Amino acid sequence: MNQEEREAWLQERRKGLGGTDIAAIMMAGAEQSEKLGSFENSLFKLWSEKTGLYETEDYDDAILMRGRVMEKYVCEFYELHLGEGCNLWEEGLTWHPTRPRIFGTPDRLVEQNGVRFGMDAKTRRFRRGWGDSGTTDVPLDVEIQMRAYMEIFDAPYWDIATLFSLDDFRVYRIERDKELGESILSVAESWWNKHVENQIPPDVDATNSCMKALSQMNPRVKDEPPRVATVAEKDLYEKIIKIRQEIKTLDADKKEMENLLRAKIGEDSGIQGVATWKMSKTRKVFDKTKFREKEPTLYEKYVVEKPGSRILRIKEAT
Repeated sequence: MNQEEREAWLQERRKGLGGTDIAAIMMAGAEQSEKLGSFENSLFKLWSEKTGLYETEDYDDAILMRGRVMEKYVCEFYELHLGEGCNLWEEGLTWHPTRPRIFGTPDRLVEQNGVRFGMDAKTRRFRRGWGDSGTTDVPLDVEIQMRAYMEIFDAPYWDIATLFSLDDFRVYRIERDKELGESILSVAESWWNKHVENQIPPDVDATNSCMKALSQMNPRVKDEPPRVATVAEKDLYEKIIKIRQEIKTLDADKKEMENLLRAKIGEDSGIQGVATWKMSKTRKVFDKTKFREKEPTLYEKYVVEKPGSRILRIKEAT
């Protein structure tokens, strides 16, 4: 997918909910222990993207870049796993035949022995939440995404080809449960109707992505003195101050206990089952200050200005 195709794909995504969006919606109410495979997801950010209030960030962080680069590699592993007689192809963004706000962009569709199904290629550093190859033991958000795809493409099952590190390759297969799949899509549609169609924002949350969305949605600051707080805002402020004071006390207690533990360890390398205290590896760093002093012209040549962002500074209690 070149940059032009990617931009068109991102634009099309804003018109509905994809597999990862649906997984985020379904996972919002899950227990923290069930969020083993989830990256940071914010339904507020999702809502702001779909309503056009927040521009989707079109960049690859290290995790996304790894996934995109390694996708073909994992698919080749998977093709060898299936053996002869299989055919894999990219279908691209596809809308559900009867649900106009639901779409899927699977990594590959597959045909083998006259059966058409799909697969997703994933790379992971950690195995927590993933079972043995050949089982259905995958993180809940992954299963939800695949169940959405099975309904969109009318597939009897869906494979998840996953590569851990560089050589631990596993394949999981999720069988279709049409009733469960349709229920998942119905929940997603209800969320779209309530929050996007009716313009009712979901609650803000504790994620950094929610903070970024709020900052971009409200980029301008009125050139006037701060206004008087409402009763609700004053109450919120007092709660923040109380929590900050509790965190400060806990942080001080934590640091004191960590130092007590360091004193207990002494010259040893650590305590079994408790902690280690070893020297870190020597690393090289770029001395920006020295470079600016020695090469001021060259330094200025490569200095770029970045636009500022809104910073929330809580006033100290008086």
